[in-house]
Order: sequence, then structure tokens, then C-alpha cells
Amino acid sequence: MEDIAKLEKEVFKFRGYSYKELCEMNEKKELYSFFSARNEEGKILGYIILFDNSDSLEIMKIGVLPEARQQGIASLLIDEVKKKDRDIFLEVRENNMSAIKFYEKNFFCKIGQRKNYYSDTGESAILMSWNVN
Repeated sequence: MEDIAKLEKEVFKFRGYSYKELCEMNEKKELYSFFSARNEEGKILGYIILFDNSDSLEIMKIGVLPEARQQGIASLLIDEVKKKDRDIFLEVRENNMSAIKFYEKNFFCKIGQRKNYYSDTGESAILMSWNVN
């Protein structure tokens, strides 16, 4: 969990989960899943955190090292989640156009919006989903 916590701080700075929060999620294996992508040396390049709400999966976080971006790592992680054969949901900041375009490229559709969702900026959250059928 330490390697994911380090990457979480690097990728999300002040908006990332703490090491303690990640460990607490990891203890609740019936609710949370972690997938990671590593290089040949075992260094973590990217990860995804899922929440299982029994009806569907929610992407809580997806992060890739800045120097490992644009190499298809995030898409590989998304593809692993799709193999679970469940609907997938996520929220993304309305101004994060690169993330929105990435999800659209991976066949996620916009399904709604939560106005003023992010307390730090007042941004709205765009709700997106990928459906099995």
C-alpha cells in the first residue's frame, strides 16, 4: 500500500487519499479493490481504486505517474475493470477536460452532473458510466 500512497501524493498532491485511508480501504476487501500496473523492475506506474456497491463498480481514483502517461497504462487498467462484467461509474471534475476525453475514448458516457460538488474549487462533478450491455 505504501507504493500506491506515494503515487497518490505525487499524482493528486493535496487531494489524494492518505496512507491511513488507503489501508482502511484495503482492509475492506468486500468493498474496495486495487489494481496496479508495474514495470519490469516492479515499480508502480499506475493504479485504480474501485468501490463495489453491489449493483455496479465505481472508480474512486485512477492515477498514472506523470512520466508514464500517454503509454496506455490507464486504458489497460480500465480494460481490467471492464473484465469484471459490471457497469462502471465515476465522477470527474468538470474542468478536467483531458480526463473527460480519456473516459469518452474508453466508451464512458456523460450521464449527469453534481453542481458545486468539489468544495475546494466549487466545480461541478460530471457523472460518467460504462455499461456492460
